[in-house]
Amino acid sequence: MSTVTEPAAPADELTHAAALTEADVEALEAFLSARFDELRSAGRVDSDTYHAAYALQRVLRDLVKPVRDSFRYDDGSPEFLEARLRHWNRLHRVAECWENTDGYDRGRWVYLTHRDASDVARSAEYARRREEEQAAYERDRLLRSL
Repeated sequence: MSTVTEPAAPADELTHAAALTEADVEALEAFLSARFDELRSAGRVDSDTYHAAYALQRVLRDLVKPVRDSFRYDDGSPEFLEARLRHWNRLHRVAECWENTDGYDRGRWVYLTHRDASDVARSAEYARRREEEQAAYERDRLLRSL
């Protein structure tokens, strides 16, 4: 029976919400702000481009605040990690279209699906068991066809 194990993530790769840092949030905010500032400076003050960039700056502030608050008010509960994960993912959705742009941190600015390392381990174990079950099913199916 063969099992496939996922390669370990590089040390600097973000894999769960508990590993997210305030520095990640600040860096992503700065990255996006620079993009929006560039847009604003490209248009006249009364242009749609300028207004759209200004609106995006305001949206960015609204998205960053709850992620920051998830650090500020963290009581160690799973609910805070879940909130951090959800708010980070909303912020990430705005940024992901720039993932192939210079300066985008593809290892850290990722969509998160796990709260912490134990959640990652449980998910990997579940995937391993499912793979074993699927392999056993396919093996039995093959033998029945003989």
